[in-house]
Amino acid sequence: MLLGALLPDATRFTVILVDILDWPAVPTFTYLIPFHSLLIVGLLGGAIALLFPAANRSSGQAFGLIILGAGGHFLLDDLEGLVGCGSTTFYPFYFSKPISGWNSEGNFATMLLVVSAIAIGLALGRRGQWSPLTLHFSWRRLFGAVILLLVAVILPLFFRQWMIERNAYYLGVIANPEAYEGQTIEFCFSEVIASQPPTIEEFDTPFVLQTSSSLAQGEWVSVRGVYQQGIIEPTVLVRHRGFSDVGLSLIATLAFGFLMIDGRQMKTIAIWVKERIP
Repeated sequence: MLLGALLPDATRFTVILVDILDWPAVPTFTYLIPFHSLLIVGLLGGAIALLFPAANRSSGQAFGLIILGAGGHFLLDDLEGLVGCGSTTFYPFYFSKPISGWNSEGNFATMLLVVSAIAIGLALGRRGQWSPLTLHFSWRRLFGAVILLLVAVILPLFFRQWMIERNAYYLGVIANPEAYEGQTIEFCFSEVIASQPPTIEEFDTPFVLQTSSSLAQGEWVSVRGVYQQGIIEPTVLVRHRGFSDVGLSLIATLAFGFLMIDGRQMKTIAIWVKERIP
């Protein structure tokens, strides 16, 4: 279930490489962000469950636990935040954010982090009681897992332009800004690249904010406002402080690693490999 809760953010870490390696923002984003969807997570979860069913459970039960964890992730994502920008939960059929809910920097998010930390601590304390990880390998299972994995990796290539045309995450504004003159648009987790005038960057494209709020270069903001000729007049402006979603997912991944890396489990995998590889 914890693995399922982490899977939707599996490619979020690579988005950081857009800045580090200077990858083109829109092509990279339109390929990677669909992995944050029930469809792709279902395919990846199916591949994992075929080879690594949970202890004393079938692959079907393991898949159900993965989807349950992923469903909780998507539910919180779609409820969280005063500024939504969009959602790929139901990719490739629906790209709008269902509800703009609570402020992501509010007390509820803090409570979730505290409860999660306690749960992970309890799990670490009982790790020695877990059954060793069992690899259920057969050529039929391996073939099925590879097919699911290939579909998950290849499918996003066919819907990249579709996402732009449907204005997913306001990509349509980047591609054809004139079509959105006078309309309300939203951008999430945009970097402030200049303080005078306040200017944000979204998908390698700068936008000036017509606001009296003082913004410092290097800050991260989410904004909803009316767009006119490269200028956004905000109606909602959220300044992000503390951990980002990517940072929290990275911490959770490290915790998951500590939970899963166990001497008995590593020995089980090593014996299996030794028996099958000359």
